Amino acid sequence: MRPRLIVTDLDGTLLDASGAVSALNRAALQRAHDQGVPVVVATGRPSRWLGVLEGLPGIHPEVVVSNGAGLFHLHLRRHTVVHGLDASLALEVADDLRAAIPGLGFAFEWGEHFGCEPSVRQSEGEWLVVAPLAELAQRDEPVLKLLGFHDEHGSDALAERGREVIGERLTLTHSHMGEYGLLEISAAGVTKASALADVCHRLGVEPADVVAFGDMPNDLPMLTWAGRGYAVAQGHPMLRQAGLATTDGPQPEAVGRMIEALLA
Repeated sequence: MRPRLIVTDLDGTLLDASGAVSALNRAALQRAHDQGVPVVVATGRPSRWLGVLEGLPGIHPEVVVSNGAGLFHLHLRRHTVVHGLDASLALEVADDLRAAIPGLGFAFEWGEHFGCEPSVRQSEGEWLVVAPLAELAQRDEPVLKLLGFHDEHGSDALAERGREVIGERLTLTHSHMGEYGLLEISAAGVTKASALADVCHRLGVEPADVVAFGDMPNDLPMLTWAGRGYAVAQGHPMLRQAGLATTDGPQPEAVGRMIEALLA
């Protein structure tokens, strides 16, 4: 069945290892555009990291950013929807996590700016604010994500312990696999799926008519929400364990090939 809407994650899914869109994937996006099928990007990235989308054909102007905590309009250059964290609750949860997992450093994601504790290593930039977390919480910007960094524990282990600590107070996920562990924490119930439900409601598209692609645990809610969710074959084992269908062939061009096949 031909989809009415296609959703794709960016890193590890649509983008190659260098962070670019391959010629094959660009052609697949163009085909979707030519056939009137919108492509919605749903990413964990903040709004300031969307430059890769400039000039891509067929991309719907509203982008799901920060794991569903915001919708950012590419043409208006602003957030049109924000589901922010309560700052006092974020501080409470950070204190609880720090007590349970010594060595965690914390940061707030605001979208156009990023604030972190001095212990968190970050590249310099005009977007960066360094201060104690309690001071950052007083900033007059909606907090999209609370981030927890650890130099010794990986993201999988951190997430398992973190969920035990947080419970239902906030939503915890992760998408970073590398030399440090990273927790990504949003308001309760906020996921890529919750943001996509909002987009689809306004477009008059049912979940059954949506095809989605992703590769990491933060993609799982949207992949199970969509009528057809595909995990990138080289993605996180959690997605395969959830029984999701997988793309064929190496990432990222497997996504483009799948889009071409769905629209044939």
